[in-house]
Amino acid sequence: MQQAVVTEQIVPEAWTLYFPDEEHSPDDRRAVLVQDLLPRFTSLTRWLADRLQPQQVTGRHRLSIGYEELQNVCSSFEFSAALDLQPVEALACLGAAAHQVLFSPQAQQLFPEGIEPLKIVVRLEGHPSSMRHIRQLKSSSIGKIVSVKGTIVRISAVKPLIQCMTFTCTRCGGEHQVRFPEGIYTPPTGCNLDGCRSKSFKPQKKSAQSLDWQKIRIQELSQADKEEAGRVPRTLEVELTRDLVDSCSAGDVVTVLGIIKVLSTDAEAGGKGSKGTAGKRSLFLLYLDAVSVVNQRGANQSCKDTTDQISQPVDHLPSHQATSFTLRDLHFIVKFSQEYKGQQLKQLVHALCPAIYGHELVKAGVVLALFGGVPKGNDDLASVPVRGDIHCLIVGDPGIGKSQLLKAASAAAPRGLYVCGPSSSSAGLTATVVRDPLSGAFALEAGALVLADRGVCCVDEFDKITAEHQALLGPLEQQEVCVAKAGLVASLPARTSLLAAANPAGGQYNRAKTLLQNLKMSAAMLSRFDIIFVLLDQPDQRRDERLSEHVMAMHSGQGDRVRRAHQGSLQTRPAVSLAALDSTAQQPSLEDSLKMYSDEAHDPLPTQLLQKYIAYARQYCHPVLSDDAKQVLKEYYCKLRQESLTLEGTPVTARQLESLIRMAEARARLELVQIVTAQHAQVGTCVLVLQAYLRPFNMLAKAIMMAGSPF
Repeated sequence: MQQAVVTEQIVPEAWTLYFPDEEHSPDDRRAVLVQDLLPRFTSLTRWLADRLQPQQVTGRHRLSIGYEELQNVCSSFEFSAALDLQPVEALACLGAAAHQVLFSPQAQQLFPEGIEPLKIVVRLEGHPSSMRHIRQLKSSSIGKIVSVKGTIVRISAVKPLIQCMTFTCTRCGGEHQVRFPEGIYTPPTGCNLDGCRSKSFKPQKKSAQSLDWQKIRIQELSQADKEEAGRVPRTLEVELTRDLVDSCSAGDVVTVLGIIKVLSTDAEAGGKGSKGTAGKRSLFLLYLDAVSVVNQRGANQSCKDTTDQISQPVDHLPSHQATSFTLRDLHFIVKFSQEYKGQQLKQLVHALCPAIYGHELVKAGVVLALFGGVPKGNDDLASVPVRGDIHCLIVGDPGIGKSQLLKAASAAAPRGLYVCGPSSSSAGLTATVVRDPLSGAFALEAGALVLADRGVCCVDEFDKITAEHQALLGPLEQQEVCVAKAGLVASLPARTSLLAAANPAGGQYNRAKTLLQNLKMSAAMLSRFDIIFVLLDQPDQRRDERLSEHVMAMHSGQGDRVRRAHQGSLQTRPAVSLAALDSTAQQPSLEDSLKMYSDEAHDPLPTQLLQKYIAYARQYCHPVLSDDAKQVLKEYYCKLRQESLTLEGTPVTARQLESLIRMAEARARLELVQIVTAQHAQVGTCVLVLQAYLRPFNMLAKAIMMAGSPF
């Protein structure tokens, strides 16, 4: 009986903070839910205190709790039901119960430095049952708690949102305090003090109570739902408040948990011929009031920081560092790295776009670009940042499969984006400033390079957008998009690898001209690419027969015929025996080493597994150069410098040396090792054909022939 009296004395104190406009009653459903959570939280005081983030300046304390973790430590059916039916009240009751437990006299010893009993804002994270696609949000979702995942395409500036303000009557001087629950400015309609019926009020601006407010727009992921291919991507407005503002930037992939609300607006439905209210309807715009925001960028950075010092095998990685991979995914990665040790590049080359016959060297360059190098200097303010992403350009005659390779690369990348050059603008590729139609404020809208941050951006028909090349020079090298428009000056991250495909200016590649003359592209733009491939469509009877059989088999739709055509192409390729290799000192070139022969069992790796392997390598493997690798790269770079002096074209600069380093790191990352050896450096130099644009085509063919190097 005495415990009940103590409870009656404590609950109203927390009740006034979380339900200021409601009168407390022991039979109220909210009071009952608080009483249900109190005994559960009392035994978890230490658990709650560890997750409390005191924020004295903002006037609110933050409590970050995972839903699944909460259900494991204190499962409450009443709270789960209330969260589905009335999420606003359920979160308020959760905060009231935590407030009463954490600020009780028994819990003060957990805060040695002391803490002010301010209101607790609960940030609930990880609610799997509420995960929805943006296209699934309809009128039935209003008032429900949902989780959506998407890419931020627009972000506004942080502004103060008024919650409460005092108004003074101009006739009697009476004061009226008005609350704005949804942030909508609604002054009092009339004064009812001492019989005063005045309708004129003066706001007291100094009495206004505001909070930080920011609006973002998220767009559904392009690879989230293949059934929606061909439709306009759905977007959703999200409102961030208090500590959630500035927690993400344009281009980030976020998972937002929030409550669906509506914003009323009037829109004409009858077009220009409508007059008055006959042609108008009351429409509602759905938006998401965010409860928590989980930024994938922060998760990747924390994983990188914890694995920088790891130099142990894959199967000995701690389990907590592979949270985004299932046990089956880890088992596949370990088995693949052990079964094809030293031959991973060959297997991945044949797994990328099997429908395209041949072009092993081009596929190898694309695979290295998918893995990328290791960025440096991003965390040190005193050093100059050096990008780790590899840019690749494929130039060739029409009809050789350049577009298919780009689409396959965007599908295999953990985060890939495919755009076509003629239908893109400089603002669509980088970023722009747009005006919000509702608020009238300016906001940043991300382009393709920003949306593909930490991924791959594939641009087809790159030669058709020469006017936009100037806008791409900075983002390709500095890895960020700088915007200065309409009074907004900002830098958006664009840490992406650019894979571009271009056709020669005359339709067919002219061997008598250099690559610059064939593309009519500036030397500054061409120097941004680490790898440049020139593909020519030359008649070859044997190759044409194998290619025609391969194409006919693919179009027939018969699996047996496809396998027979593939096996036939393997049998007709010249194979070199191991005894012949042992008897001579000459080693096979990289292109010959990447070919698949008839005596080798080959089953192409599915795209889903290829994507998992790339994601794991980029997240956990950050190799460093060894002394032997540095010597190999140094000698090859000096050789390129000497050759550039005797040939026509732009001299080789230190930018090409950085490209060599990036490809050597990508080769080591592909094998999931932490040290770049001389063997990895030699393979990296094989793929480098940066000097392609420095000389005529006959010298280019000689350079490609001399690029062979043993593994």
